Amino acid sequence: MPTIVFLFAGQGCQYFNMGAELYNTNVYFRNTLLTLDKEVRKMMGASVVEYIYDKYHHREQVFDDIRFSNPAIFMIQYALARYLQEEMHIRPDGVLGSSLGETVAAAVSGIVRPVDMLYALIEQARIIEQQCCRGGMITILGDPAMYEDTPLLRDNAALIAVSYKGHFTVSASQGALIAIQAYLDSKEVAYSILPVKYPFHNLLLDGARDHFLNTLRQVHFSQPAISFYSGVQAKQLHSVDASYFWDAVREPIRFTEAIRQLEANGPRFYVDCSPSGGCINLLTKVLSPSSISTRHTIMNPFGQELKNLKLLIQQRQALSLYS
Repeated sequence: MPTIVFLFAGQGCQYFNMGAELYNTNVYFRNTLLTLDKEVRKMMGASVVEYIYDKYHHREQVFDDIRFSNPAIFMIQYALARYLQEEMHIRPDGVLGSSLGETVAAAVSGIVRPVDMLYALIEQARIIEQQCCRGGMITILGDPAMYEDTPLLRDNAALIAVSYKGHFTVSASQGALIAIQAYLDSKEVAYSILPVKYPFHNLLLDGARDHFLNTLRQVHFSQPAISFYSGVQAKQLHSVDASYFWDAVREPIRFTEAIRQLEANGPRFYVDCSPSGGCINLLTKVLSPSSISTRHTIMNPFGQELKNLKLLIQQRQALSLYS
């Protein structure tokens, strides 16, 4: 039978009011968020939950304040994963995260306490704001070969992810991004600017490395109780340390390669825990037509979380995936 794998996304998946239907109707999901938020208030003197669901913040607004987006991305996905495990009894055999999503995967797998990871993410945001230049990430709908063939891209941006043949992502400084946008517009190449203010997975972050690692010196890392698949190394890992979580934000993303490694070892039942549904969108492009793996998403910017949860239950029952 297919093994269950939870998927977690990173920066760029966030938006205001994400998970609102679940937050307003599901006690377990809401209480998990509020419990985490209580700790966040101690750390940063503000509520991430109130910021996400502030009535003056609309879904269409850009959610790019790293002080709030870092913990928010973690909290929403962790709360959903815990709800699936404890209330719906859907327990993963493995976890896989992309970029910041690696921190959620680590907490769900038992590698690190969620409160310790929240502290690290809040400190990471503070350090990046203080130490790093502004910039961002842009996803380009085109052949990844364009990166090497275009001096403007090759010389001014880092190739941070190749999702599939017609889809790749680069990060760059603010000035370089403006020039890249103008170039892509002139060539009529489609692209999407991610809602981030800093050039993640880029050497421009290197000034923050030592400060960030210092925040993790006192954190205890355990062996995973649930199989942990790396979105950085594209393989299963049996232990990680503080430097791994620096690599998760600094090194290129190999999420697609990790999926292919998973597929090579048998069918999977993928559950996308991201707020955007982006992991499943990627799987749709990556999985072979011959794959018998199944995939399910719960959250997306258009809501319908309760409907999607019912469909998940039906899929699980159809495949006899009982814990």
